Amino acid sequence: MRVTLGVKANGGSVAVQLKMDTNWVTSDTFWNDGAYQLNIPKATVRFVPASGAAFEVFA
Repeated sequence: MRVTLGVKANGGSVAVQLKMDTNWVTSDTFWNDGAYQLNIPKATVRFVPASGAAFEVFA
């Protein structure tokens, strides 16, 4: 699935993580404001903001 991830970093970051078995693996980390096109696989995915960052996902 192709989505757009909108990031407002606010001095922080947003990590994209995939679940592999019982572990979460970080596949990407975004530190800058922007809109990023992502290809999301058929997997369990989560977005983790840190240090004041905010995000929104558009399908």
